[in-house]
Amino acid sequence: MVQVHAEMDAEQVHWVNPLPFPKAIDEHKPGRPSVPNGYGIYYVLACVCYWFILVFLGVRGGSALLLATSVLFGGTMGLFDDLADLRWRYKALLPVFAALPYVVLGPTERTTVSILGGSVNLGGAFLLLLVPLMVTIVTNSYNQLGGLNGLEAGSGLIVLCGIAIVSSDWTLLACPILVLIFLTYISSTGKAFIGNVGSFSVGLTLAVVSVIDNLKLMLLICMLPFIVNSLLILYSNYILRDRAMTLLDNDGKLYADRIRSLRTLLLRYRHLSERQTVIALYLVVLCFVVIGAVVELL
Repeated sequence: MVQVHAEMDAEQVHWVNPLPFPKAIDEHKPGRPSVPNGYGIYYVLACVCYWFILVFLGVRGGSALLLATSVLFGGTMGLFDDLADLRWRYKALLPVFAALPYVVLGPTERTTVSILGGSVNLGGAFLLLLVPLMVTIVTNSYNQLGGLNGLEAGSGLIVLCGIAIVSSDWTLLACPILVLIFLTYISSTGKAFIGNVGSFSVGLTLAVVSVIDNLKLMLLICMLPFIVNSLLILYSNYILRDRAMTLLDNDGKLYADRIRSLRTLLLRYRHLSERQTVIALYLVVLCFVVIGAVVELL
């Protein structure tokens, strides 16, 4: 009989990973521990199964089918990105292909856009240009506002809840919201990250639901913090050729030495713990969700 003795520091063991998920470094924790990444696959599996059940039951079947195919397609691309670690220039193009299910299956009669109290019929350009553009912008900008425990899942949860409240129909979003509550808890505690498979899938859910329920203006307002963050990052990377790092001080708090993103804008002027930073960014997102809801309901 062979006895194996292993001593493990309880403070270093955060999570027992039952499946061979890829690992990511938690950059903002002392010791930079490795954490399972890609738990967003659970969002894809649960939500796609839920939406196909709605299709089978005939409850908003057409909309549920659009969501299921779009998220399944986009989630596969996100999982591939988690495994292959694609360069950003290639990653940015993936959501264009993830819009194909909506382009093929989407209702051809809904091609109008409301502008300044009026409406403009875009015809074929709605499906061929506007939907892919919208999916690409929403998914990429949502994906870039991350890097802190719980930020991606929690911010997506806030926007989804806002859309569900304004649409007054929780049927399509009941399962996504419940799964995101769980994933927000898991990622906030540093036990696992949702990865690109999660951010791609949640971003696609936001884009497709807003098109289905005609809440495009609300989504645009909700996404403004994400878009500003993306513009700052792109300007830093491709114009300034410089990236600001989020650093740890001697007290374990985060700070930034220059502004290159929404997160570093916040941390440039004040040292905050990771949780305080995430909560502050949650509040920023929540403010724009409330503004978007008010504008949409007027």
